Amino acid sequence: MFKQLKNNFFQAAFSSLIWITILCSITDFFSQVPFNYIWHLIGISLLIGLVFGVIYPYLWNYSTLKASINIIICTLVNTFCGYTAVYLYSTQMFDLIRPFFLAVLLLTLVLHILTFYFYSKLDNKKMAANLNQLNH
Repeated sequence: MFKQLKNNFFQAAFSSLIWITILCSITDFFSQVPFNYIWHLIGISLLIGLVFGVIYPYLWNYSTLKASINIIICTLVNTFCGYTAVYLYSTQMFDLIRPFFLAVLLLTLVLHILTFYFYSKLDNKKMAANLNQLNH
């Protein structure tokens, strides 16, 4: 389990660092990037790696908590890490989205609920098909 979570973390963190670097290169094509800003990009990558490489896989694959608790934890972690990533990227952008925190939190909760509903429905169909194959 820990080996899988470690691999997920490094894969998500490295992939997101490459993705963020490409996005920054496209949006700030002619500007000079200060060296300390690179640490901000690494911090954003570590947050993404932590959320999508460790927390999500642990909660949905290994945890024994109820689905409603998993959804609430995922919503809170996703929202706070997202706001932290925006703050690390640009404090001006953070000031623009800060007043909408509750709306973003509610939207994230609704999307997590919908995603869980459709994922569990799809997963149940796959398990039912596998069980039906075992009977024949």
